Amino acid sequence: MNYDNYYRRLCALAILGFSLFRLSVMGRTGLGDSESYYWAWSQRLDWSYYDHPPVVAWLIRIFTDIGGDTSFMVRMPSVLLFILIGWLLYRLAMDMFDDARVAFYSIVTFNLIPVFGIAALQMVPDIPSAACYLAYILIIHRLLTQNGPAWVWYILGGLIGLGMLGKYFAVLLVPSTIILVASVPEYRHWFKKPQPYLMGVTAIAMFFPVLIWNFDHNWPSFRFHLVERHSGAGFTLQNIGQLAGGQILYMTPLYLGGLLWGVWAGTRRAFAGDRRYATLAAFSAPTLVFFYIVCAWTNESEPHWPAFGYLSAIVMMIALGIERWDSYSYKRARRLRNGFILATAMAIAGFAAFYTHLFHPILPIKPKYDLVNELYGWDKVGQEIENVYKELSLSRPEPVFALAHHWVLCSQMMFATGGGVPVACINERMDQFDFWDDIDNLRGKTAIIITDLRFDEPPDQLYRFEKSVKKIKEIPIWRGGAMVRKFTIWTGEGFGGLASEPIR
Repeated sequence: MNYDNYYRRLCALAILGFSLFRLSVMGRTGLGDSESYYWAWSQRLDWSYYDHPPVVAWLIRIFTDIGGDTSFMVRMPSVLLFILIGWLLYRLAMDMFDDARVAFYSIVTFNLIPVFGIAALQMVPDIPSAACYLAYILIIHRLLTQNGPAWVWYILGGLIGLGMLGKYFAVLLVPSTIILVASVPEYRHWFKKPQPYLMGVTAIAMFFPVLIWNFDHNWPSFRFHLVERHSGAGFTLQNIGQLAGGQILYMTPLYLGGLLWGVWAGTRRAFAGDRRYATLAAFSAPTLVFFYIVCAWTNESEPHWPAFGYLSAIVMMIALGIERWDSYSYKRARRLRNGFILATAMAIAGFAAFYTHLFHPILPIKPKYDLVNELYGWDKVGQEIENVYKELSLSRPEPVFALAHHWVLCSQMMFATGGGVPVACINERMDQFDFWDDIDNLRGKTAIIITDLRFDEPPDQLYRFEKSVKKIKEIPIWRGGAMVRKFTIWTGEGFGGLASEPIR
């Protein structure tokens, strides 16, 4: 039996199987909070946005224009990009190790790790950027090891720019490239040629839409990401604990241990002169170290920030594991196999538990903290908001609009009402809605206000109205026999702005 062809077929089946599974579930829930936010961006296409670059909104707009504003079509780009990422992992493993086992187990591991496999249910900026990240690693490895044509550097520059149009983190490809070229003597001749430097010019040209938007708006994205969100930063035990706990939860304990071992052992192999591991380690270790430091320092970090650093680490871990499996005695190889089986079994159990809980609640999580609940209830709420909006529009001479105090509620309202109800998001903290909403144009109008269990401040404490605020309706959302959310619809006449504003 030709085992190489056998594992090649398994690679294709794995990519197909995970893709079909995602297609079968992704239209059966509402959008997540962030997804609805990006959908709202897609309704007002622009060169960039406050929180992230524009590719996520552009992709959502393309697919919703084709198939309609449904959760299925919002998430369709994610499925296609994960197919591309699976192929890139396959190609990277085959190019470097010529072993279809490395490719197959890398694809399976990638899809089972929670930060990738569970996040694949949604459409977020990280996914297109991750595809560019892997494509870059594959192409630069071919260029450097085969001493390819110099014009390939321009393609690499385009991938950096395109990756940064997905998420700013793709800029880390630049220092990783410098580290790789500097650390391998045979590669250093590229420092004497203009193309690697012109790669940077190509990347900036591709990234230019973001620069245009930020220039026009006084650089808000860069101020937010580089300064404002880190105003209370500092190394603390709490931040370090959140970093460690987040990595264990998002990666699973055994996979995390295996990946960090892979990075350490792969880096040692790189220093010993193995060019394959030099490439993989250069695009893993520096990224992980950078984000571990950032996450331990800032109090607004997210556990998925280091995720790009794990992409090539997966291939290193699997390649080193299979190498040891082939060279060890039967007893030691069995222990290695059993460790990998246990890690995979834990990941499969977590994968199965999450997707079971998605449709049939089984995990003992308090409703207020269960992120799955954000996918449910907005279809009912949207219908009620539309009914109240129609009734008020007919009974009042002044215009009516929907209002909430957090971008989560505002974005979900927009999607739930299909954009048919004007929505404003008025609060003290900046978000993308601040570039759309003009509070002065809303004064004197009648507002339909939405609150829920997470954002439950009474509207009369948040805003000023000429007349008292009235509670119209409470909408409980039930899952598994328990109330997991409760929305409240209020109305207020004569909107006067934020309660924290000076009285005009």
